[in-house]
Amino acid sequence: NVRAPKQIKLEFWDGKNWQPVPTIDEKPAPTGHRPHEFHFKPLKVQKLRVELEHDGTFRSGLSEIEIWGDLDHPYKPIPLPPGNLAYNDGSAEFPKATASHHDRFGGLPKSAIDGITNFLPAPTNRWTSYESESPTDWLEIDFGKSVEFRRVDLAIYDDRGGVQAPVKYEFEYWDGKAWKEIPDLKTSPLKPDGNQWNSASFEPVTSNKLRIVFTHSGNSRSGVTEITVWNE
Repeated sequence: NVRAPKQIKLEFWDGKNWQPVPTIDEKPAPTGHRPHEFHFKPLKVQKLRVELEHDGTFRSGLSEIEIWGDLDHPYKPIPLPPGNLAYNDGSAEFPKATASHHDRFGGLPKSAIDGITNFLPAPTNRWTSYESESPTDWLEIDFGKSVEFRRVDLAIYDDRGGVQAPVKYEFEYWDGKAWKEIPDLKTSPLKPDGNQWNSASFEPVTSNKLRIVFTHSGNSRSGVTEITVWNE
């Protein structure tokens, strides 16, 4: 009974009344499971209000609100909780990420395990298989040692152009001689969705390598801004 709203309005408090925020740009149309952005000239306000117009008999909801402005110091994202088996900030040899293909614009595999999640086009912090000639591509994580894991979270990148959410993704583990598929994934959401976290859980697997195989959607190619691997 909760769907994307029919319309979203922004208002600010001028000290006496609520006034509409004069937006410069708004994109995309309100759609569930992805960010909805407003751009406007700088405002110095004490209060900001979001008004959601429901779509028919459905009701609306939000999972997060972010408000951005100029900073006088570098932005530092909130660190991920401890326990991520795939994390490498570049200071160690392992875990190590490789891929069947990566784009020529800085979308390197190592950016998918550096602990930074950024769904925005810039600055570039993601891996994509843009311009790959294959209908599928893989991203591999070498843990450098044997580990047990049972959940993988994918922050799927989607620029609504050449890089879009895949039709599906599958997991494989290295058994010492060959790649074996991890069966019976429990995925959320059921179908891969872009510009949000996608999660898949399964029976515990022990291996030193994990491979994610992406089946691309049409002529677009797949990408992720971050991958986390958990044994919890």
